[in-house]
Amino acid sequence: MKVLVAISDPQRESGLLETAAALAGDGEVVLASAIEVTGDATLASAQPEARARRRALDALTTELPGRHLRSLVTVARVAWDAIREACATERPDLLLVGWRRPGWDVLGTTIEAILREPPCDLAVVKGRPARAKRILVPVRGGRYAQLAARLGIALARSGTGAVTLLHVTESGGRKPQTLYQLLGERAYDERVERLVTRPGDPAKVIADELAEHDTIVFGATGREGARDPLGPVGQTIIAAARNALVVRTSAPLASPMFVERTRLPVERAERSRVLAELTDKWFAENTFSSSEFADLRRLVDAKERQNLKISVGLPTLNEEATIRKVIRAIRSRLVERVPLVDELVVIDSRSEDRTREIAEEEGIRVFIHDEILPETGSYRGKGEALWKSLHVLGGDIVAWIDTDVTSAHPKFVYGIVGPLLMRPDLQFVKAFYQRPLRIGDELQATGGGRVTELAARPILNLFFPELSGIVQPLSGEQAGRRTLLEQLPFFSGYGVETGLLVDTLQHAGLGAIGQVDMKQRIHRNQSLYDLSKMSFEVLQVAIKRVGEAHGTNLLDEANFTMKLIAAGAGKLHLEMHDIIDIERPPIATIPAYQARRNAPFDTAAG
Repeated sequence: MKVLVAISDPQRESGLLETAAALAGDGEVVLASAIEVTGDATLASAQPEARARRRALDALTTELPGRHLRSLVTVARVAWDAIREACATERPDLLLVGWRRPGWDVLGTTIEAILREPPCDLAVVKGRPARAKRILVPVRGGRYAQLAARLGIALARSGTGAVTLLHVTESGGRKPQTLYQLLGERAYDERVERLVTRPGDPAKVIADELAEHDTIVFGATGREGARDPLGPVGQTIIAAARNALVVRTSAPLASPMFVERTRLPVERAERSRVLAELTDKWFAENTFSSSEFADLRRLVDAKERQNLKISVGLPTLNEEATIRKVIRAIRSRLVERVPLVDELVVIDSRSEDRTREIAEEEGIRVFIHDEILPETGSYRGKGEALWKSLHVLGGDIVAWIDTDVTSAHPKFVYGIVGPLLMRPDLQFVKAFYQRPLRIGDELQATGGGRVTELAARPILNLFFPELSGIVQPLSGEQAGRRTLLEQLPFFSGYGVETGLLVDTLQHAGLGAIGQVDMKQRIHRNQSLYDLSKMSFEVLQVAIKRVGEAHGTNLLDEANFTMKLIAAGAGKLHLEMHDIIDIERPPIATIPAYQARRNAPFDTAAG
């Protein structure tokens, strides 16, 4: 059973976690916590609190080692709205909410409102029912009887408990149904110790039996849609019980696959407001720190439980100064010490130095990108190397790491694969970091990422504002699920990162994208001359996608020759460069790729 637990206060709701673990059995437990943002504060302002809340929830999961637990932190104006949204996304078999007295605030609403319209099957938890030895389940038929009996038996199975099934009948009425007629085979489960049928007043009979038990599981007895969904009998029971589960069923949720996306308003001011709220919410919920995923054993457990393989591709072009350090940083920690990475491969673009030789000396497999899929031809460029790498990398999760980094660290890998392992809803994750700028022998604290700030982010803000919260859209450290990546086109040059972001947004939605703070990254800085050419490619890709969104090709009349102003011998002159980012089709459409995907995965990491 998959159980989603609505956590309001991680420090005070360990009883909820115990109950969830008991009910889930071998299934998954999702600890969902919603941070309410009130007043004029933006949802993005809750990002630091969201990070702290994730850490608090992750600490809770360590209390139950060996269990399949993960955390989900969301932000919203009303916490209950976020929990309902989480239920629609996660589709749990059961939602657990902690008990509060009627009228008291819980998740920005009341327990009565939650019971009236549950988004899925619901159990409201009072006390610590998971520790029960004698469990009372009063049933009277109807939709809630089966759920109450199922949960009562699950509690008993999690320990050494026993269940009493109680059916209260009307005195002098028609012949009552038997418990077998009400519950079927469940009435004779091995954990059911007593079957009791008694006439009389329900509140009194249940109270008498409750005195002999330490937990009760019962359905909310109020009429459907009533102001008080517990009803007078339910109110009496919950007041008397020290430990209880109040259950209510719900009609099945519609599949999210067929839920139409919310349409943005046409009016500009309202559209801007809605976009700002959407982006702020995403930023708070899907922005992580690499330190959140530093528990490598936890990541390996998640990988093995999901039966996933992880491949890391290292694109190279003349990186002899840094490639050895990058390989060793990843291999020593993530292959040899902890088996997180299953495959580590260099994808080289005809380096003219010793890059390939060094990688081979380190025992790493090396591919030259223009020798992969020769029947498709070959182009120069980083994006071409990434596209072709999908053919030789076998993992379910594929990560690419830039190799010009002088501050190599395993966090550049575990930081971006961690969210994919812990959040099934995420499909594509990018790194971001502070980028110092090296000028000669001097290292300035800021100033790197010039194409990002002067070209990429402005054009994304203009035409793809949902992506305006991406801190570094051009970062080379990125990871995605193969099921997504193989369905996306790849641009051959430096526009590949922009294309992947925009296409992921359009194929999977903003919620499928995550980003991770790596704190600092030092790499080889390029000249403004080279950065100008990079910007030219980034703008090409963005403009192409803008045109397609409006049913036209804006690049039909575009000029693909870039004139760069150069100085020499005291004079200025123009240098002409033809710069065209070729769009490769989704690799899943290539026959050779399809054939290779049917072959077994080679688990050799080197």
